[in-house]
Amino acid sequence: MKLHSFTKYALVLSLSFLGQLGMAQTVSVDTFSTMLKQSQQPQLIDVRTPTEFAEGHLPNAVNINSQRTDFSQALGELDKTKPVFVYCLSGGRSKRAVDKLHELGYTDVHELKGGYLKWSSRMMPVEGVNRSNANPQWTTARFDSLIQKEPLVFVDVYASWCAPCQKMAPIIDKLSEEMAGKVTIVKLNADAEKPLMTAYGVDELPTLLVFRNGKLVNREIGFRDEAALRALIK
Repeated sequence: MKLHSFTKYALVLSLSFLGQLGMAQTVSVDTFSTMLKQSQQPQLIDVRTPTEFAEGHLPNAVNINSQRTDFSQALGELDKTKPVFVYCLSGGRSKRAVDKLHELGYTDVHELKGGYLKWSSRMMPVEGVNRSNANPQWTTARFDSLIQKEPLVFVDVYASWCAPCQKMAPIIDKLSEEMAGKVTIVKLNADAEKPLMTAYGVDELPTLLVFRNGKLVNREIGFRDEAALRALIK
C-alpha cells in the first residue's frame, strides 16, 4: 500500500473510531468526500432551507430544514446504526444540528467544514444546478494577447452554480462599470473555459487572477468583499 493511500486509510479509521465514541468530526471537504465514498450506508443531511437546497446540493443529500418546528423529530427518524453526514451553507446551522443529533443519541456524526460554500468552491460534485453549456469565448492565444496588450487585467474565474461566485458577482459587475478604462476586468466561465483553467492551474472557485504588463502578479481564492477586491485591483 502506498504511503499516501495508507495515510488516508488510517485517517478514515481514526475518524470512524472517534465517531463511535460520540465525538462529532468537523472535517475538510476532501475528508468528508472520502468518508462518504467509503461508508456503505451514509445518511447525508442538508439542513438548509428548501429554497437553498433546490439551488444546488450534494449528490444523494436529504433536506431536513433546521428551521422546521419538528426538526428534532425529523432527525430522530434517522438510523442510529448508520453514520450521519451533515452540512449547511457555511457551518453555523450544521453545528447546531450536530449538537441536536448527539442529544438524540447519535454517535457516528460528521460535519462538513465550510459547508456547501466550501464544497462548491472546490468544484466538487453537486446536483440540482444548471451548469453552463456556453461555448468557449477564449482561446489561449486570445487570452495571452489580451494580458500582453493591457497593462492591468483582473480575471474572475467563476461558475453559475458556485455559491461564493454568485455572492461576489454583483460586486464584480459594479467594479467593472466603475473602473472601465482603468483596468480590464474579465469573467471566465469555468464550465466553458477548460483549457485556461488547466493553463493557470485553477481547481477552486472563485479564483481571482491579476496580471500586470503580461505577468501574473497575484492570485486569490475564495470570496472577497468589495474592499478586498478594490485593494486587490489597486
